[in-house]
Amino acid sequence: MFLWRNRGQCYSFGTEIPVALLRALPLAGLLVLAACSETPEPAMEDAPGSLVPEVTVQELTPQTWQTSVSTFGVVEALEEVNVAAELSGTVSAVHINEGDRVKAGDLLLELDPEKREFALEQARQQVQHAQAALKEARLKLQRRRNLAEQETISKEVLDSAQLAVDLASAAYQQALSSAQLAERELADTRIFSPTDGLVDIRAVEVGEPVQVGASLVTLQAVQGLRVQTWVSEADIARIRAGDPAQVTVSGLAGRVFAATIEWVGVNADPATGNFPVKLILSGETDALRPGMTASAELQGINVPDALLLPESALVDRDRRRVVFVVEDGVAHLREPLLAAGFSNRLQVLAGLEAGDEVVVAGQSLLLDGDAVTVRRAD
Repeated sequence: MFLWRNRGQCYSFGTEIPVALLRALPLAGLLVLAACSETPEPAMEDAPGSLVPEVTVQELTPQTWQTSVSTFGVVEALEEVNVAAELSGTVSAVHINEGDRVKAGDLLLELDPEKREFALEQARQQVQHAQAALKEARLKLQRRRNLAEQETISKEVLDSAQLAVDLASAAYQQALSSAQLAERELADTRIFSPTDGLVDIRAVEVGEPVQVGASLVTLQAVQGLRVQTWVSEADIARIRAGDPAQVTVSGLAGRVFAATIEWVGVNADPATGNFPVKLILSGETDALRPGMTASAELQGINVPDALLLPESALVDRDRRRVVFVVEDGVAHLREPLLAAGFSNRLQVLAGLEAGDEVVVAGQSLLLDGDAVTVRRAD
C-alpha cells in the first residue's frame, strides 16, 4: 500500500499509484511516498521572535508644575524716564538740577498746592454734612418703625423714611469718594522720582505753569539694565509681570543674573508673531554691557494637578506621535494631546489619565494589542 501526504493529509492507493496521479505530481513530490503516521507531529517550539517583549512603564501622577519659558534677547540700558505732570498747576519748588543723581522716591519738584488744599477742605466738610444727614435719616426711620409697630402710621410713611435713609447713605458715599479724590490730587502736587538715575533734563522752572501730561523731568537710568526679549504666542499666557527670571550671556560663561519680568506686551510683532517682553536685571550688573546677547529663563505660573509625560514615551506610528498604555499585561495605543513642558517632559492636555501606566522603554516595535511583560521604572 502506498501512502501520499499532501498539505497535512494522507491518501492510500493500495499497491499501485494511479497513473493520473503520477502525471500530476512534480518530480519532487514523488518522494515522499513515505508512510504517514497517524501519530500527530510534535509542535514546533516558539521562534525567538515570538517571545513576549519586556517593557518599562511609568505611572502618570498629578503634580504641581512650575512652568518656565526659555528665550533669547538683547541687553539694553534703561536710557530715559520721562516724569510728567498728572495735573495742571504752577511750579512752586524745584529740588533738583541737571546732572544730579537721584534715587527712587526722592522729591523732584512741587506744584502750588493751595487750590488742592481748599478743594480737600470743602470735600471734608461735605463728608461731615452727609454723615450728619445720614444719621438724622436713620433716627427718623427708627421713630417711624416704632410708630408702625403701634399701627399709628401707614406703611407709605415708613417706606418714605427708608428711602430717605438710602438716599442719605448714597450721598455720604459720594462725599467720601470726592474727599479721597481731593486727597490724591493734593498728594500729586509733590512729584517724586520713580527710579534711580541722573537728571538729564529739567524742563520747568519755579513759577512756570504746566498742563496735564507735560514733561517735567527726564531721567537717565544709567545704573539699571534690562533685557528685551520675545515670547511665542504659545508661551505668552504662562508668564506675568512681576515673575522672576534668570539671565545668562555668552560672554560671561558661568554667571547667572537675577531678573524680574517688568512688562509683557499685548500686541504681537506682525512680522514674527512673537510678543515683546522686558526683564529688569537686579543685583551686580557691572560686567554687562548694552548690546550683549542674552539667554533668559522665565519662571511662569504654577499649574496644579498637571500630568507630565516623559518625551521618551512617544513613538511614531503612521506619522502620528503616540504612546502605549499597559492594561492587564496588554499594550494599547493612545494618541494624547500634548503641550510644551520642561526637562524633556510634556504636559498632557487630553488622551491620558492619572494612574495610566505608560511605556517609556521597549515600545519601539510594539503594536496595538501586543502582550507584554512589565518592568516598572525606578
